[in-house]
Amino acid sequence: MTALRQIWILIWKDLLIDLRRKENLVAMFFFSLLTLLVFRFALSDDAEPRFRITPRVMATLTEQGVSAPILKALSPLEGRTLSGREALLAALDAMPTGAPPVGVRASLLELARRDALTEAAPGLLWVTVLMAGVLGLSRSYAQEKEQGCMDGLLLTPVERGVLYLGKMLSNMFFLVVILVLLLPLFSLFFQVRLAGALGPITLVLLAGVLGFAALGTLLGGITTSLKGREVLLPILLYPLLVPLIISAVFLTGAVLEGVPLSEELGWLKMLGACDAVYLIVSYLVFDYVMES
Repeated sequence: MTALRQIWILIWKDLLIDLRRKENLVAMFFFSLLTLLVFRFALSDDAEPRFRITPRVMATLTEQGVSAPILKALSPLEGRTLSGREALLAALDAMPTGAPPVGVRASLLELARRDALTEAAPGLLWVTVLMAGVLGLSRSYAQEKEQGCMDGLLLTPVERGVLYLGKMLSNMFFLVVILVLLLPLFSLFFQVRLAGALGPITLVLLAGVLGFAALGTLLGGITTSLKGREVLLPILLYPLLVPLIISAVFLTGAVLEGVPLSEELGWLKMLGACDAVYLIVSYLVFDYVMES
């Protein structure tokens, strides 16, 4: 039996267990939904908003038919964050070519608005993913231990690396399903436009989830037989994920603002490096972890 077939069987086994018991995926989804709702209503959007002219704002103005000379005159303001409505209008009045038409000013006031919800949205999305992911990891290993599945798998003539990859990919699959269900709700709750950014944001989310699942699967195996594993897992996992999460949050924010990923290659390389390190190290040491 090839390694790929063995990995597929392991993934299918986890899917069947969850489909029968309906614990892991359902718990992760409702926990994530509740977390997003709490964040949505905990953050007030009544404060004075800031205004930021992002690449996405400029692209939307282009789609609305704003002329090229006006867009060129607005280009020096791109990337600037203005403290309020008056500051934006003053910057528009101070343009060398004169203030843009009233319609363009109204569009800018609407498109460039950045309130507390919009500013915090990337970080809150990843906080939700982290918390739901830890819940999923804990439940995944708990059901393996309750049914004696892991002991049985360790007795089979399957390489430990294959066991790790199967478990890691099944954990990653559950998180990807949760993200697919949550992204529309995230866009609705936090007033974030995903149109035109689905490709880049999917790449960032998949890269972040890969690193989380790679390291979380290893640490979940380490803590599964320990007392207080529900507390130990996040204590061990979160500090090690700091570089990955910082990169993922920054890239998610950049994508939502319409910045091409090609302009953020440094952060993208850091995210990829974290994925590679977590995956390779976890694959190599999983054998020793499970034997002990």
